[in-house]
Amino acid sequence: MKRKFELEKYTYTPARKNRDAIPVWFCFPCTYTIGMSSLGYLSLFKELDTNAEVIPERIFTDTEKIRTIPKNVELAGFSFSFEFDYLGVFKILEKYKIPFRSRGRTDEPLVFGGGPVLSANPEPFADFFDFIIVGDGEGVLNEIIDVYKEARYSSREEKLLALSKIPGIYVPSLCIGIIAKRIAKNLQNCIYSPIVTEKSFFKNTFLIETARGCPGRCRFCLASYLNLPARYPEFESIRHAIDLGLEKTNKIGLLGALIAGHPRFEDICGYILEKRREREFELSVSSLRADRISGNAVRTLVACGQKHATIAIEAGSERLRKVINKNLSEGQIKESIRLAAQNGLKGMKIYGMIGLPTEEIRDIIELINLMKVLKTENKGFELTLSVSSFVPKANTPFQYAGREEAKSLRKKNELLKKELAMAGIKYRPTSPRWDFIQAVISRGDRRLSFLLERTYNYNGSYESFKKCHLELRKKGFDIPSLEWYATREISEKEKMAWDFIDTGISRETLLKEYKKAVKEYLCPSLL
Repeated sequence: MKRKFELEKYTYTPARKNRDAIPVWFCFPCTYTIGMSSLGYLSLFKELDTNAEVIPERIFTDTEKIRTIPKNVELAGFSFSFEFDYLGVFKILEKYKIPFRSRGRTDEPLVFGGGPVLSANPEPFADFFDFIIVGDGEGVLNEIIDVYKEARYSSREEKLLALSKIPGIYVPSLCIGIIAKRIAKNLQNCIYSPIVTEKSFFKNTFLIETARGCPGRCRFCLASYLNLPARYPEFESIRHAIDLGLEKTNKIGLLGALIAGHPRFEDICGYILEKRREREFELSVSSLRADRISGNAVRTLVACGQKHATIAIEAGSERLRKVINKNLSEGQIKESIRLAAQNGLKGMKIYGMIGLPTEEIRDIIELINLMKVLKTENKGFELTLSVSSFVPKANTPFQYAGREEAKSLRKKNELLKKELAMAGIKYRPTSPRWDFIQAVISRGDRRLSFLLERTYNYNGSYESFKKCHLELRKKGFDIPSLEWYATREISEKEKMAWDFIDTGISRETLLKEYKKAVKEYLCPSLL
């Protein structure tokens, strides 16, 4: 039986390494199967692997054999996409006996991280990283290698001081100034899977990024605000990527926050249909936007074997969609489902959210009624409503909004579950308890580091957060209540832990957007 690394198909050629190349671990805080489905992680690994000055090694939580022993590794980087990734980071550091906290390291590698969570608010995790990349990773890794090589034989402190001078690099142990996020400007050439394997979660799927960011600016959405401006690769680049992918596999996946927003999306669909006439292959897409679905797009998906698709409507009432800046009418939602059903799809997953600012029970009832109408108007079409509860995210307009209390969220979930079950609609909610912890971390500060470290010993269970928080408070640790982080409304004058991060959108602009939602759409009683 072949080992998993022997099943990998490379779509690039690694550089021939120099004799004094720098040993680097590039880590993913989850299993090999999940990590090998992460286009962002793999594309950055490719950047390191095509640099003759670097000997990179992929490390996962379930890695069994390593090529470079820890004492010889000079840099250890982590891809950090979700708040709970800290558990995987700790698991890898513990496995190789690297101290969790940067101040406890001496001869160990410099540990760094990057990704959307660290870019929006790095402070809950700041004590665990020697340095952090804020913003897009493309290009900055090679700059890091160049600077590190110059300071390679200096002290640890001198290395960090040199690295801190790179734009977009945050060194938590040094004085804090404003850190402006990195923006990858050269995205005309699309990013695609550098390695394809049947052992990834998306088995043998060649992934292509067709859009980065979203111009919609939904007021809760970190992916939109953090990745502005929205950027789209050139059509010819996507065509080339499709051709390359089909040389390696028969599965193509298109990724992006707003795939259908590409100026030449219809041409992309046309080219895929053209290639489909030459040979059979499967096509999948991350999601579609309801007001951008066309019959041609649906027929392309169906021709390539896809039976279901996904759209996000976020809220059931038009009033609430205006509050969150989701410019989507009920008519457009209905039309998207009609087009999907009439052009061959068997079902649709619809993403929604409960607990949004200003939400009332009438908004939930409107969501229920909308789902029932969609079911009635499209007989035999399978509908699933997947719902999360609102999490205020740093560096979005709704960073100021408090999260709804657990009791009222439970009532809304129970109502949705009951009513949709009677209508034959599948209901898939996320856990409000975990969404609560996510909100705690999202708006957290460095005082949370002790709590995160302690909860790791309990495998990061929900109960451990409550238990460890209480234990630390009793021992005199200065940690506010979990509710203080998650459910309070932040005043416009309050200094926030992440204020030093410059995403390109000023705090004044975010506040203006939040006030606009409140002023124009909030119930008078809440003004």
